[in-house]
This record gives sequence, structure tokens and C-alpha cells, in this order.
Amino acid sequence: MSDLKARTQALMKRVRRSGGLPTSHEIVSAAFTRLRRDEGSPAPAEVLTRFNELLHRVWLETLLVLEAHEARSYAGGIPRELMEDYPDDLRAAEAVASTSGFRAGALRLFEAWYPSLRECFLSVSQSRKSRGGRNFELQIERLLDLAAVPYEPQETENRTDLVLPDMATHQSNRRISMVVSVKRTLRERWQEVAEELFNLRSPNVFLFTADEGVTSKHAERICGDYNIHLVVWDHVKASRFAADAGVLSYTEWATDELPALRVRWERRSR
Repeated sequence: MSDLKARTQALMKRVRRSGGLPTSHEIVSAAFTRLRRDEGSPAPAEVLTRFNELLHRVWLETLLVLEAHEARSYAGGIPRELMEDYPDDLRAAEAVASTSGFRAGALRLFEAWYPSLRECFLSVSQSRKSRGGRNFELQIERLLDLAAVPYEPQETENRTDLVLPDMATHQSNRRISMVVSVKRTLRERWQEVAEELFNLRSPNVFLFTADEGVTSKHAERICGDYNIHLVVWDHVKASRFAADAGVLSYTEWATDELPALRVRWERRSR
């Protein structure tokens, strides 16, 4: 790791700590608070009927909440910590400003800080991607809670994010349980996920994604080669995969697939 990268990582840790950037749980909770303000408390059956709509709304709301906290934390925090780390650059810019004016001093400072700023904003982008996946998983969990659907989260190192209704049911009868993996995008490492899910040898595996750019190639590989149901936004299903039975919309998953298996696991538990 380069010295610049290491210094930037340490700097960004200080920025996030001092700026009080909330956790993913807090961000998603704030988004659901806004949703409840507009929607009230929908009944469980309504949550399932409107699963796609509610998930999409809270997906967008979470981004707005995160962006607001990032702006508050980073806008002042990054310059402040750069001043602490590079006081010589600041003094040099002040000297230029005193003789040649503010604009010349500002240009001098930004030229000196450009490599560090580039690393800082790369760190912001990477953090957002990392948070995005976790946030999406939490959004789905919260909607399942509102819908009174039982599930069991799995360890983060496992490609299986959720098992419905629980791991005990899955281990005793895989035909009536669901395995769900959540992938914010399919741009990176989706094949690793698909291979690990395929190795579970479960007949009811679903890969949830928020990716708007899902292609027919993704569908062919994930659904055809790995026997996994790909679950996408309703409008993506309608516009691109209307005739593809392997690709499900969130509405289809929540109103067709889930109830069919739910009847079976609830019957078994009686």
C-alpha cells in the first residue's frame, strides 16, 4: 500500500468518526421512518402485494438519507483533516494568497491537495458501494418484518443472506424452504455468488438484485446454468424478461412464490 493511500485511509477514518456517520442500520431505519410517515403502517398482506413498490421507495429514500449524512460529514470533515495532515501546503497557499490574491492561493492549495482529494473521494465511492449492498439487504429484512414473514439471517461470509423460514426447516426439508442471496449489482463477482448458491443443491434459490442493467446474458447464466431464480424490479421484468420464467419480478416473488412455499412450511409446523 502506498504512503498516500495509507494516510488517506487514516484520514477518512477520522472524518467518519468525528462526523458521526450513522451505521447502515441507522440509515435504513431513518428511511423506513420516512416511509411510515407517508404510508402509515400497512398490513402484512398489503406489504407483500406492494413489495416491489415499497422496496423501490425505501431503496431511493435510503440513498437520500445516506447522501445527506455524507454531505454533512464529508463537506467540512475532509478539508479540516487535510489541513491537519498537510499544514505546509496550507501555509504555502496562504502565502500565495497574501501576495497574489485568494484565487491564486486557492489554486495553489487544490493543486497540492489533488492527489489526496482524489483518494478521499475514491474512499467515499467505495464506502457507498459497500454500504449499498448491506443497506439493500437490511431493506429487504425490514419489509419481511412488516409482512410478518419469518426468516433467519446468515453469517456475512456466506453467500446465503437469508433462509426462509429458518435454517432448521432448510436442513430438514429443502423443498419447502427458501434460500435468498442479496446482490445490489451484478457487475462484479456475481459468478462466484452463483456457483456457491448452486453448490447448496437447494431447489428454491433466489438471487435478489437492485441492478437496473441486468442483461439476457446474466439471466441465461444465473437461471439456466445455475438453476437460480433471478429477482428484479417489476419494470425490469416487464421490459426485458416478460417471457423468461426464470426471472421473477419482486411482485411475482412476494405474491406467487413466497405464499406457495409458506403454506407448505406452515402446514409442516402444525
